[in-house]
Amino acid sequence: MSGSEGGFRRDSRLSEMGSGEIPTSLWMVPYADLMSNMVILFLSLFAYSYVTRTPEYERAVARLENEVAPQKQEEQKRARLEEAQLAVDLKGLLKGLSLDEFGVRVTSKYVHLTLPTPVLFHLGSDRLSPEAAALLNPLARLLARVPNPVLVEGHTDDVPITGGRLRTNWELSAARSFSVIEFFAAQGLAPERFRARGYGEYRPVASNDTPEGRQRNRRIEIRLVRNIETTTAPETAFSAAPTAAAGAAPTSTSASEAKPGFESEQPKPAIDPTASRGVSL
Repeated sequence: MSGSEGGFRRDSRLSEMGSGEIPTSLWMVPYADLMSNMVILFLSLFAYSYVTRTPEYERAVARLENEVAPQKQEEQKRARLEEAQLAVDLKGLLKGLSLDEFGVRVTSKYVHLTLPTPVLFHLGSDRLSPEAAALLNPLARLLARVPNPVLVEGHTDDVPITGGRLRTNWELSAARSFSVIEFFAAQGLAPERFRARGYGEYRPVASNDTPEGRQRNRRIEIRLVRNIETTTAPETAFSAAPTAAAGAAPTSTSASEAKPGFESEQPKPAIDPTASRGVSL
């Protein structure tokens, strides 16, 4: 009896499918697959927009938060809005100097500004050029609007240094960072806000096989550390920022003591206080 009933059910299903009717449970398979693909798509779009936020987008979000966030977060809202407005103004500064191709990037941790060293330094030199003031003066006025800590990072191409006071590209990149910090300090910015880093030729953004690529790699990167409360000490804020790559050794004790606020980014000591400019911060 049971066998005949089972055969009857199978025959009825086949007759339903033959008549163009689909069992109700099968439509869930392509629908679930479609929904999974849609979730992956929107998550990918969200991740892309999060890491490539423009200053204008960040300012719009900050203004929105300023309207809807609770009153107890007033200080944080105001700080974020100031940071977002600063990023927009930095972008306008670069555009006014025809340097907008270098651009300003905003992330959850930094307002990131890249400056080409040909605008700031002559080739192979760690001393600011006379033309550098036209860019650094308005930049100093913008940085004075917020109390956030600032990282100044020097980068070079892979052309070896021959002769002169500086022996390696590490020393050149670090000395250039200190030159920029010295300028900001001379404009009245608090020196304890700044920390210098020298990467040499080891973090290129383009190939060093062409003159154009080498020119792009010779740069100064300035990172304004975001979301730091006004009561946070600068050293505490810097300690929360990403440090050197794993395995990187610090400079010698004498060098780090002679140059407070300097972080070595190389696998062996590169900063000799007797060979550098003798910058004191």
